[in-house]
Amino acid sequence: MRGTDEAKAGLSLDQLVTLADLRSVRDELLAAITRTRVSSLDTTKKWLKSSEVRKLLNISPGKLLALRVGRQLAFVRLGGVIYYDRDDIEAMIQKAKVPTLIGTA
Repeated sequence: MRGTDEAKAGLSLDQLVTLADLRSVRDELLAAITRTRVSSLDTTKKWLKSSEVRKLLNISPGKLLALRVGRQLAFVRLGGVIYYDRDDIEAMIQKAKVPTLIGTA
């Protein structure tokens, strides 16, 4: 039974696997992994809850409240839940980024 399956696939028990075959399989696997990673990035949530933002920024609930009150971070309140736009969080981080002085001593 096994021999017939291999014959259908064009394989035999004594067939050798070459380095080119292994490289081809490696390249296919890497391409599949890359496609999977890119598609998972596309499905990243746009709206985050307070607990998710606190974990992302590693800040306390009080600091998150201070960012809201100081209007440093925009938010939307729906019912009793506060949501933050991921793009607004990234923009806040970019705004706070301190440039480095390269080449000065």
